[in-house]
Amino acid sequence: MVSNIWVAAADNQVAIVDDFLKSGQYTPNAKDPNGYTPIHAAASYGHIGLLRLLISKGGDINIQDNEGDTPLHHCEDVRTAKVLVKDLDCDWTIKNEDGLTALEYRIEDEEFPELIEYLKTVKYEAEGPDAVQTATPSEEAASGSSDIHSSLPEAVDGQNIRFSLESEVEGEISEDRRKQIEAIINGENPEEALRQLVTNAVHEGMAQYREVQPGGENEVSKKRKE
Repeated sequence: MVSNIWVAAADNQVAIVDDFLKSGQYTPNAKDPNGYTPIHAAASYGHIGLLRLLISKGGDINIQDNEGDTPLHHCEDVRTAKVLVKDLDCDWTIKNEDGLTALEYRIEDEEFPELIEYLKTVKYEAEGPDAVQTATPSEEAASGSSDIHSSLPEAVDGQNIRFSLESEVEGEISEDRRKQIEAIINGENPEEALRQLVTNAVHEGMAQYREVQPGGENEVSKKRKE
């Protein structure tokens, strides 16, 4: 016989799960050492009948494990997600310990694209068209906000400073520079710090450009000496 309710739920052993519940040994919200419940198991494996049974027996559709993940965070397919959201009225806005909703969690994992699209639809229907364009916390940290970009000066010594920042963040940049940008964005007065960072970068780039250009300052100095 299956040793516990979590294994029985994962294996979709509905009758055994029901027996465990009737025995009083377990409840639908019973947690293992990781905070994982039969409801998480049913949602993860797409056992919809079992999921409905657990909720009908007093299960919490929004229960969180030790990492703050709800059954929707554990869900891996659209059909089960629709049952969780539409039929069982789960709260899709709940964030886990990493500050991620189920949608953001799946976007970061880059798995289950159809599920991601469905959760985007849920967000769109609830919050409007601008809602699905918001970045996850890690994306915001990596790229900065449009408000910061708009606060930068147009140019430094004729060089487009906004373009320099956006290109470097979106392109391939060094790990040190990426960490520097993230620290600035998450620190105090990020607008001024970013302004100074990019100003320095533009000046450094212009200096390197002059050194390698034929007819540049070094070339002119050499000709004068000759």
